[in-house]
Formats: sequence, C-alpha cells, structure tokens
Amino acid sequence: MTLPRHHRWRRHSGNLLTAARIVITPAFVACVLAADARLGWVAGALFAAAAASDVWDGRLARRYGQASTFGRFLDHFADIGFLLAAHAAFVARGDAPWWVPASIAGAFGFYVADSLLRSAPAQPNLIGSRIGHAGGVANYVLLGVLTFNAAAELRLLPDRFVLLLCGLVPVYSAAAVASRLLPTTPQK
Repeated sequence: MTLPRHHRWRRHSGNLLTAARIVITPAFVACVLAADARLGWVAGALFAAAAASDVWDGRLARRYGQASTFGRFLDHFADIGFLLAAHAAFVARGDAPWWVPASIAGAFGFYVADSLLRSAPAQPNLIGSRIGHAGGVANYVLLGVLTFNAAAELRLLPDRFVLLLCGLVPVYSAAAVASRLLPTTPQK
C-alpha cells in the first residue's frame, strides 16, 4: 500500500524522532555546562523533548509498520549518546560522581556485546531485558532529577538524596549485567 504524498513522512517518523534526540544532545549539554539557571530551564525543556522522543519513536515506528533492526540500533545508540553526554556534563559540573556515566557505559557495552554474541551473525540484533529496560528508565529519571534540581537550580531535593540516587546506578547496572549472565528460558 502506498501512502499519499502528505503521509509519507509517517513512514520515517520513528527514526526522525530518534534523530531529534541526537540533535538535542549537544544543545542540552551546552545548556547544562553554562551553569545559568535560565539555560537550566532550557535544558529542562530539551530533556523533556528527548524523553518524549524516546517514549514515542518506537511506538510510531510500530504503528506505521516501520519498526526495523536499524531503527532499534539507532534508538539504543541515541539513548546511550544522550545519557552518557548528559550525565558526563553533570559530572563536569560537580553535581554527579564519575561512576554514574561509567556504570551506564559499562552496562550498555555489556548489553551490546552479549546481544551480538547471542544473535545470528547474519542478523545482529539487540536483545532486550526487563531489568535493562528498567535501568534505562531509571537513568532518564536520574537525569531529570539532576536537570531540574541542579541545572535549573530548583534544589527541591537535598544533595545527599541525589547522591543516594546516583549510588543506585551501579547497583541496577550490575543487576542488568548479572541478569544476562544467568541461564534464561526462551521467551515466547
């Protein structure tokens, strides 16, 4: 079935949203590093746009029958690029410890390597897990907390509580890695 000309953009809407997250990343990092509360609010708006694009890109691709291995890879690498760059910006500002992006990078690297080892060589695929997905959501939540608490200077949460949240990152990152090391039963 051929879509009418004015509907053809829908075919690529999922990947376009994913690409928007890639474009947003340097602007977000620049706003965070500027250490200006007004730009912190811009960072908050960019964070909201990036999070929304992560929620909607796959849904749009599936809705319009355009879900693909390429789109999945693009989505995952857009996520990790945004999360690592953003968390590294907060490390540079002194608002988060270095091991937050290091834990995220380690868990993601293991996820990619394990997925590629488990998938057929002719058709590499990223094989998700529930705990890994939950960890990704938690990484976005922590980033949102850092964005509004530190960059936008709301300071609604005490620094000790934010540090506690940061302390959870290596715990759930290690759990995601451990879950991939355990024997699994095939999913239906």
